[in-house]
Amino acid sequence: MPSVSVIIPTYNRNNLVKEAIDSVLQQSFNDFEVIIIDDGSTDDTASEIQGISDNRIKYFYKENGGVSSARNLGLLKAQGKYIAFLDSDDLWPKDYLKTMLNQLKSQKGYGAAYTRVLLLGDDGKTEPFAREERYMSGWMTACYFKRGPCVMPSAVLLKRDVIEGFFFDEAIRKGEDNDAFLRLSTKTPFLFVPDTNIFWRSTDKSLSKDPNIDYQCGVILSFERFYRQLGENKFILHVAARQSISHKCRRAAKIVARSKNRTAALILLKRAIYYYPLDLRLYADILKAFFLSKKNDPNPNWQMPKPLPTEITINQKLDCD
Repeated sequence: MPSVSVIIPTYNRNNLVKEAIDSVLQQSFNDFEVIIIDDGSTDDTASEIQGISDNRIKYFYKENGGVSSARNLGLLKAQGKYIAFLDSDDLWPKDYLKTMLNQLKSQKGYGAAYTRVLLLGDDGKTEPFAREERYMSGWMTACYFKRGPCVMPSAVLLKRDVIEGFFFDEAIRKGEDNDAFLRLSTKTPFLFVPDTNIFWRSTDKSLSKDPNIDYQCGVILSFERFYRQLGENKFILHVAARQSISHKCRRAAKIVARSKNRTAALILLKRAIYYYPLDLRLYADILKAFFLSKKNDPNPNWQMPKPLPTEITINQKLDCD
């Protein structure tokens, strides 16, 4: 049984996935399996992967169902004591697994570890993805309702014994990783490991780079579902949770308003006011959105997606360190 299962979901990235796999195979720590879930690729992904000679690689093809379904299948196939994810357009430095494992093993109270993210441009230059204050250790549920920790799948290592029932919600088209780690934060504290990093490719095809309305709504719906499950101010004060959701709705409204999405901006701003009517900025925002051109609205019939299913068990009281 391998120590670590590395799950790599991929879809039509035959030009990048081999580099991601190579960054795993070149690790200084080598007791791992690489589980590659091909989410219905129509390019040469299969032949590209099958051309790699290494018995630690396990390749599975499935019909296209999205990155969440691919990661979930990887979790079902994983045999390791630890679980790591690597998106097929991201890269690890050679000591990534060694560093993450050593830290997680030495810090007995943590079930998950994560590290910082560096943007990797096409020119090979790197830059920080997030400010340092978004990297922290501890119980982080309440922190997610503030600025939010920078926890990305490719930068996370999990102990198997803390992920029972853990999954990526396939109902969320984008922002599914934020939802999954928010829920996981109710089960274990997260350890920030500053001694390594991962490289996130800043490409036009990066799902995380797309700030469109689907992503924004995925985040909002995720936090709304979590809020409905709080109960008795369990994780964060209700007023603070409502204020946070309001801010997320306002942020989404400002993004869609820049694209002249009048209908979407108005709906999101009304939602923001519902959650936190004391924010006076919202009334100025909704007035501006009202005067956007109806004629130029690219999606005049837009509606907020339906609420997410509520079958999420949350049963611990946590604080933000």
